[in-house]
Amino acid sequence: MSSLSLLDHEWIPVVYFDGHVSKIKPSQLVDETIADLAYFRPDFQGAAYQFLIGLLQTTFSPEDKYEWSDYWDEGISQSQLDKAFEQVKPAMQFGKAKPAFMQDFTPLNGNKVPISGLLVEAPGENALKKNTDHFIKRDFVNAICPHCAVIALFTLQTNAPAGGVGHRVSLRGGGPITTLIMPELNTSTPLWKKLWLNVMPLDDDEKPQCYDETVFPWLNKTITSESPKNLSVFPEQANCCQAFWGMPRRIELDFENTTQGHCDLCGEESSELISHYQTKNYGVQYQNWRHPLSPYRTDSKTNAPIAIKGQPGGLIYRDWLGMVSTNDETQSAQVVGVHYNRGLKSAEKYHLWCFGYDFDNMKARCWYEHTFPVYPALADPDSDLKELIEQALEFSKDVLSLQRKALTAINKQSSSVDIAYWKETEIPFYQFVKQLIKEKENPNGRFHLLLDWTNTLLKYITQIYDKAAFSDPDQQMISSEKITTREKLLKDFNKLRNIKKIKLNKTS
Repeated sequence: MSSLSLLDHEWIPVVYFDGHVSKIKPSQLVDETIADLAYFRPDFQGAAYQFLIGLLQTTFSPEDKYEWSDYWDEGISQSQLDKAFEQVKPAMQFGKAKPAFMQDFTPLNGNKVPISGLLVEAPGENALKKNTDHFIKRDFVNAICPHCAVIALFTLQTNAPAGGVGHRVSLRGGGPITTLIMPELNTSTPLWKKLWLNVMPLDDDEKPQCYDETVFPWLNKTITSESPKNLSVFPEQANCCQAFWGMPRRIELDFENTTQGHCDLCGEESSELISHYQTKNYGVQYQNWRHPLSPYRTDSKTNAPIAIKGQPGGLIYRDWLGMVSTNDETQSAQVVGVHYNRGLKSAEKYHLWCFGYDFDNMKARCWYEHTFPVYPALADPDSDLKELIEQALEFSKDVLSLQRKALTAINKQSSSVDIAYWKETEIPFYQFVKQLIKEKENPNGRFHLLLDWTNTLLKYITQIYDKAAFSDPDQQMISSEKITTREKLLKDFNKLRNIKKIKLNKTS
């Protein structure tokens, strides 16, 4: 296969405001008529956003928020990006010749595996051996075009889950949640502005001094992590922009044995379909990194940052506060704090696009996406807003426990109860938050709003219980046990609310 320049070749699918789809090279992203990326897989879409944000952040980061705002208001020209991107051209070559994008610098003599292994949902080696690939079958992808191979490789390196002995997880751990600031929903915002919202100013000592392996690890021999040295790469040993270009997996695509046909992923015809790659374990092992697009929690034992991962059921408003603000336990992505500091008009109309895989060790269980509102008021260090919301969320969690207990008592508990609770009370929760912000100057305090929120939850759990306990038309007699359980649910709720009132009064 001839070398493919990721900067000069049109390989990224986009959709225009008039609805037509085409492919562009990265510097063409500034076209005001482009509405969005147009990948056919959501994980590729999220990865491509991070690829382009990373490219802008690495080569075209503004000096400060004022320069950022100048570009936001006046736009960016393609010639400016062509000039900026030219600096990293050696790192953006994809093909047989080394260095090659996201692939090991050294020729690998590792295991040859089917190209489908680049897809995180593909069955692993053990599943194939044991014939346990029941849900995602083998041979569902046999050959893919170079365009799909690029984004599949980047997606894997960015999200890499545990992959067996020595197959390292991504720089943020396996299946990190990514959070991107996005413009108001249902507005005609061009793609470049969606990307620019997630590019942050860098100080001179943060900007790459040269574009070598400290930024792009595939430009030199891999810092391997086998025993006995078990080496790790810490942030102090590289440029901060390597956060976008982490390469935990040692991979070498087979460009020698390409074929002609239709790509099994995008369906387009290609004369250079790739069907296999080689891989070797003990690639780069990252420690203590903070990716600017992910929220973190702090490990209580080691004090090390741990990126928040996808969970069964996806993200819900219970997780929201940790995604959009910072406290002792969780820290929102760096980009969120930067967004608050920009002072954009109607800043509350922006939202947070959150996405990521839920992994069970090496197995991808689900891909989740969610949008969360962002409120600049949360950034005010003197505000009691976060404390009030934390109290409301704590109450919500306790009420769910009461509901779960009551439903279990009448044999109506199921795994969907928790998910339904958070989903179905989400809209009133954000209405409550907006009221808290609106009435921040209320001289009479905001205790009445917290009380309204508890009443909303009471109404919800009683409706759910009554439907579960009393709606069966075949049941002529209502058992005293169900009535007693309902009475206990109300009693426990009121007891809980009275206990919380003391705290709530103090914080309102």
